[in-house]
Amino acid sequence: MIGLEAWFANFSQISSRWITAQSLADIPRPHVEYAIFATFKAAEVMSVIGGLVAHPLYRWYLSRKLNPKLMTPNSEKIIKNACRKLQGRFLIAGLITAPFLSRLETHLSGTTDSELKNRCYSIRCNAETLSLDRAVLVCGFIGWYWRRFQGAVDGVNIGIAYAMVNSQFIAPRTSPVLKNSIDESERFETVEEMEESKTKLNKFLAEQDRKDAEVKVLDVKD
Repeated sequence: MIGLEAWFANFSQISSRWITAQSLADIPRPHVEYAIFATFKAAEVMSVIGGLVAHPLYRWYLSRKLNPKLMTPNSEKIIKNACRKLQGRFLIAGLITAPFLSRLETHLSGTTDSELKNRCYSIRCNAETLSLDRAVLVCGFIGWYWRRFQGAVDGVNIGIAYAMVNSQFIAPRTSPVLKNSIDESERFETVEEMEESKTKLNKFLAEQDRKDAEVKVLDVKD
């Protein structure tokens, strides 16, 4: 067990039976979980920068730099491929550096494990963030399958656009396909509250086991 089962169950929402109020607040690997979140955000930011900013600027630069006398029928295609490679490199850079930067950020800010767990818990409960990341993952994977990292940038940007449209126009007027299995009223306020509840439950169960054992001993003596 790698400690991400509860995260995966909440992110995928495959089955509501896998998710309880206790499992939602159970975060045994906060640093790993926060690194995953940072990777999603880095992929989204770098895809926007690479695909919507760097790509057109670099394309404009190469087009201006190109000597009209040396142009060939393939010149535009070569420029386009160079720009797509650039946007792919932006995404790769984000995916590689995000986990390390997330760890560096928590270290430099002095974030405790308890604070990080609660930060991860709030991310788990944020429906809009989850919807965005799911759309980005699905569309990004389709783009990657199409044209690897160059296509993944286009896919991620399409996922971001869909998530924005869904948040503003679709979700308020329809029933969501994937929704949080645990209502806000049923959730624990903090991770500490869940851990305290879990400790009390374990003590209660241990006490019950002890009493049951004593009863069995008395029955044997009788």
